[in-house]
Amino acid sequence: MKLLYLTESNLRDRLFIQDLVHNFKYELSEDVLLVHAPFGGTVRDTRFVTKRISTLLSETLVYNNAFTIEQRDLVKVSEEGMQVNVEMIPKLVAPINLLILGPVAKGPDGPVIIDSIELVEALRSQLSIEETIVFPANGLSPLGRKNTVITDQEQVLELKKAYDEESEALELAYRLRPAKLASPVTYSNS
Repeated sequence: MKLLYLTESNLRDRLFIQDLVHNFKYELSEDVLLVHAPFGGTVRDTRFVTKRISTLLSETLVYNNAFTIEQRDLVKVSEEGMQVNVEMIPKLVAPINLLILGPVAKGPDGPVIIDSIELVEALRSQLSIEETIVFPANGLSPLGRKNTVITDQEQVLELKKAYDEESEALELAYRLRPAKLASPVTYSNS
């Protein structure tokens, strides 16, 4: 299973989203989870983005399901951390190959936005994730065209010398290492 992560910068870039949607490719036997950052600072805006990504992919005939993690108790958040529903998620993704997860969880007083990076880490630790893909803030950055797999700090430091404007993306890829740093056009190429 692959995991794609979209930052708020990615979500705000209309051209990035267009390229991502129109270049979405996967083998029919390959399952993909797409997790995105919170958007707009509200539960309502974040839910809207989850559904909007799903709609845009559906318009290009990419079958998918989109949920916030509170729905169907996909991920439970407690003081002990996040508990992924390791039985339900594979069942939801299997028939269609793409599941979009928004970072809205059940809180004591209703839905709350959670840390999407912690969500990615929980999914990676509790599911069989073969590859994690993140994207530069600038979808046209040459950094993403190389499909570089980030594995160590020295690599990040070296890349920052050439791509200092992508420091956040490089740090994110390092935190989620090993993670492929790709563009919205090249991410599906090996």
